[in-house]
Amino acid sequence: APRALIPVSRRRPRTAHPQGNRLSGYLMRLPVGERDPLARLTTVRDAMDRNKDAGPHRGAGAVALLADHVPALGHRLGGPFVGQAARLWFDVLVTSVPLPGFGLKLGGNQLGAVFPLAPLAPGHSLAVAVSTYRGRVHYGLVADGAAVPDLDRLALALSEEVETLLTVCDP
Repeated sequence: APRALIPVSRRRPRTAHPQGNRLSGYLMRLPVGERDPLARLTTVRDAMDRNKDAGPHRGAGAVALLADHVPALGHRLGGPFVGQAARLWFDVLVTSVPLPGFGLKLGGNQLGAVFPLAPLAPGHSLAVAVSTYRGRVHYGLVADGAAVPDLDRLALALSEEVETLLTVCDP
């Protein structure tokens, strides 16, 4: 099963002057082989609960915390090696992109939808981003075209999975 990296913010809410991103991350196997949609959802939910209970100081999150204690020269020299090793840790990035709760405008016009994009790490094939805007969930897929030539089919399957979950889950 593919392994996902789920970045999580460690920035405290309502910080007067937030500086930069303070990230950690969770790793989890995606239950793509499970046929039952509720079982898939339960597996993901349980894994995320375990990760949250363990906190950001364990697992993949510990790497980001360790980076907080490395001087700039260490980042410059070691960054390329860590980046190359990332493909050994996870297969896909899955992230939530926070958006403001109010409507956004572009050129004076109200935006009807905002589709998030996640960065595609070197050597990786797929990044998935999810956002909620004006009461609707939007997602963006970024892929290496050679590795994922049928991204349109994946997007359709994702939409179908969301519809299935809406049907089988109690509101």
